[in-house]
Amino acid sequence: MSYESILMELLMNSIKSFQAEAILFSGGIDSSLIAILTSKIRPVIYVTAIFNTGNDEKYSFILSKKLGVPCVVVRYDIEEAIDASREIVRTFRTFDHVEIRNDITLYIALKKCKEMGIRKVMTGDGGDELFAGYDFMVRMEEHQLEKYINEFYGQWFFSSSLIGRELGIEVYHPFLREEIINFARSLPYEWKVKRPYGKWILRKLLDAMGFPEIAWRNKEPIEMGSGSSIITQIFLKMLGEEAEKIEKEALKDGVKFWSKEQIYFYKLFKEMFGPPPRAENGCPYCGSPLSQYKCKYCGYVRRYY
Repeated sequence: MSYESILMELLMNSIKSFQAEAILFSGGIDSSLIAILTSKIRPVIYVTAIFNTGNDEKYSFILSKKLGVPCVVVRYDIEEAIDASREIVRTFRTFDHVEIRNDITLYIALKKCKEMGIRKVMTGDGGDELFAGYDFMVRMEEHQLEKYINEFYGQWFFSSSLIGRELGIEVYHPFLREEIINFARSLPYEWKVKRPYGKWILRKLLDAMGFPEIAWRNKEPIEMGSGSSIITQIFLKMLGEEAEKIEKEALKDGVKFWSKEQIYFYKLFKEMFGPPPRAENGCPYCGSPLSQYKCKYCGYVRRYY
């Protein structure tokens, strides 16, 4: 069997094992492949959350129309984003603006699922991590990529799982089934990376199934595809002169922001939890305990590649 055939069979088995009612859908490579394969097994609903104009809506409609599957587009405003950000800071105990900005869209999509009575949801999480979907992974040489995937296997965390649990929704990640993880770890480099593309095998599958417009779209982080990238700037503008006061108070707490976009979220964090904990040899920005590669509080990432 070819690599494409093996992966197709593994994914189909993974999808069949979970009776999903909906898919969190961005029209990206990972969620699109899951959606297409699921459409061969059972009817589902696609749920896409949009803050501002972004490509996720465009590609979601392309796939929805081709497959004849209903797509629910949730358009949210800044007030809903504020409410969601509070819940995310409370749930994850973080003021990492990148994490929160991404999770706002996930939270609102999952909240919509709950309102619709949906209790079982699938995502495309794991595709980037296993098949070299991020730009920094595409730049890696073969030995670097293998080391990275093996070193961080099992340490990946996907926010949708915890958000779903908080909302009473079971979230399943088909790519993270053990057989698929093992397949990805043994897959030759050239089936993951063929510059300028990552996720080569996933792109080939989509193209072969008749979806070239999705197969060869550029990788976009969730905040770009959903249009939520401007939210943190809006929050910062809303603070006005208070932002400078918050920044000064944070310095007294031993917290130095590596992006001013963190200021609004630190305000929420401190209101809920007080200053972050301190640790010897902790994060260089907030002083908190630092894991092997990332600070869970401010989001500072060690250079590991």
